[in-house]
Amino acid sequence: MLHLWMPETSGAWHWSVGEHWNQAVSLEQLIQDIQGYHGEEAVVFFPSRNLQILQQQLPKAQYKQLGADGVKYLLEEFVIFPMDAMKVLNHFQSPDQLTVLGVSKGAVETMQHALNLIPVKIVSLLPDFLILPVPAQDETVIVNINGRLLVRENEFLGNSIDDLSLFLDYQPKSKKYRISGFTDEQLSTVEAAATRELLESFQYEFAVLKKSKNHPFNFLPKATRKGGVSGYWKACAAVLLSVLAVQFSYDAVRWFKLKKVADQTALQATDQFKYWFGQNYPVTEQNIKSQFKAQLEKSKAANTQALQLLSRIGPVLMQNQIVAQRVNYDASMLSMELKAGSSTVLQNLTQQLNQQGFKVELGNIQPDGAGVIGLVKIQ
Repeated sequence: MLHLWMPETSGAWHWSVGEHWNQAVSLEQLIQDIQGYHGEEAVVFFPSRNLQILQQQLPKAQYKQLGADGVKYLLEEFVIFPMDAMKVLNHFQSPDQLTVLGVSKGAVETMQHALNLIPVKIVSLLPDFLILPVPAQDETVIVNINGRLLVRENEFLGNSIDDLSLFLDYQPKSKKYRISGFTDEQLSTVEAAATRELLESFQYEFAVLKKSKNHPFNFLPKATRKGGVSGYWKACAAVLLSVLAVQFSYDAVRWFKLKKVADQTALQATDQFKYWFGQNYPVTEQNIKSQFKAQLEKSKAANTQALQLLSRIGPVLMQNQIVAQRVNYDASMLSMELKAGSSTVLQNLTQQLNQQGFKVELGNIQPDGAGVIGLVKIQ
């Protein structure tokens, strides 16, 4: 099985299938390096520095009485986050050893987002001190792996070390250490804190964890573990489904609007047909097509004449500050309801148009607010 080791901040990724860890300088390089394992199951180790861990003795009866919800509050005084913002796991080992560890939910979500980019099926998310061998009783294992210093104090307790000298200051003087990969400086530090009889060097090799999916420190949400598809493909599927949903919604709205317009157009066409040919004239698709075609061809020339007439009269109306409220062209006659400041303005307009060669008839004039409205017919 593939094992991935996440970096601290912007450091290097590591991957392994057993014994040795291979480095990848970036996530892109990692994805390229593990091409042969795409789609397969993988165990991921995250930096233990993100972890707050507590181990203490607690009678089993008291542990059962507290329950999982009560046990997590044992961490409360050691973390800066509210307990509701923490993902907390615990493990009880007979007869009375309780281990409680927690990571902020925000950190878990951030790690999951990064892992979704890797085309593998993540089945376990574990703290990275578990990549070290389990120490013997009264023994501590400390290993330097490519510049990252990890410690494991027993099967369920460990962490990463920032300051080796400070860590050793808090350890019992009789503590035994198994060390591997130390630099000269680190070796000098540990020799100053412990006698040679308490130190043992060994060659570190990564041992694959057994039953990593069911490990009590697996921070991967259960729903994610059960999924048969990797986070990478789930993300792709989510994007695809979102695009399809948007497209289907757009098409549905567009179809609905077009159908509404088509229904309105059909109703208007029927009403116009009955207006032209009477209520008793049979309304069929063929009749509507043929009669509308005839009407449109008949009115084509009329529309051109109306536009030519309006183009000549329009400037005169603007010159006299007259507004046309209604315009109708029928039988070569242009009828307009014109709004002007006074009846004198309409009379002057009639004279001006007559002088330009139009046949103008001024009809009824009615007062309207601060002005008047008059009916003018022009040929």
